[in-house]
Amino acid sequence: MWQTRIIELGFEHTFLLHGILALSAVHKASFLLPGDRQDLLQQADIHISQALNTMRRHLEVPSDETAIPMFVLSSVLLTYNFGSVQEMPEDPIRSLHHCFMLLNGIKVVIGSHWDKLKDDPILAQMTEMSSEATLQTLDELAKDDKRPEILRLMDLTELVLDTLDKTACIEAIQELHDISRRVRHVSSDRDEYPFLFMWAARITNRFLELLATHNPVACIVTVHFAALLAQAGPVWWVVKWPRYLLFATRTLLAVTPDLLGWLDWPQSVISGAPWTASTTPRAS
Repeated sequence: MWQTRIIELGFEHTFLLHGILALSAVHKASFLLPGDRQDLLQQADIHISQALNTMRRHLEVPSDETAIPMFVLSSVLLTYNFGSVQEMPEDPIRSLHHCFMLLNGIKVVIGSHWDKLKDDPILAQMTEMSSEATLQTLDELAKDDKRPEILRLMDLTELVLDTLDKTACIEAIQELHDISRRVRHVSSDRDEYPFLFMWAARITNRFLELLATHNPVACIVTVHFAALLAQAGPVWWVVKWPRYLLFATRTLLAVTPDLLGWLDWPQSVISGAPWTASTTPRAS
């Protein structure tokens, strides 16, 4: 799909092609030493700026003609923003929050065009994992599964005093538990990442606000999400992020060491996961 159909779509819509070239440059840079990346990263920045300039104009006047390339570009931008962070950022939690906000922005791009997108043969593989039929099938397969390492986070919400905040955290944990159960039954020849990132697309605005302010409970829950990412097949654009987030959250909790025990499970998972990905993402 990405090697042929999406590229053909890019030649029809130049703004999408700029996004693909930006992502390609960042991908190539990820295999180089830090001192050798600058030229590629500058090229990536030029291409992504051109893509964004056109995207903003299309957002102001949306149309059926641009709905599909706009959706694809939104996905490219999300991957680009994860992949362009090739060294640990100063504030990994804030950087992740930015990526999550981009993911939620995809909902705006989709808008009223969802029926057109989900029925398009180019995008069928991208949208399949979020279809009701797929989720129902996975729920049936996972109906007897429990993930106690996720469910135990419910006790953590007792540390959240505000009712609205507690509700936001509980809902995020429940959604994370559902995804953690389902992902065990995703076929090995499928890409787990679009499915896993459904969590970030479904958390509430209030939870995102808690993450933005580095609320300890929200950060601990998010590190558990990072552990699920670490359990998936390693891909270049996300493979370092679980360690970034674990480090940032451990640093955050240094002032409340009694909370560090909540990181035991994600730390064991993330510490045993690959640090690099030597291959490209699987086709999906």
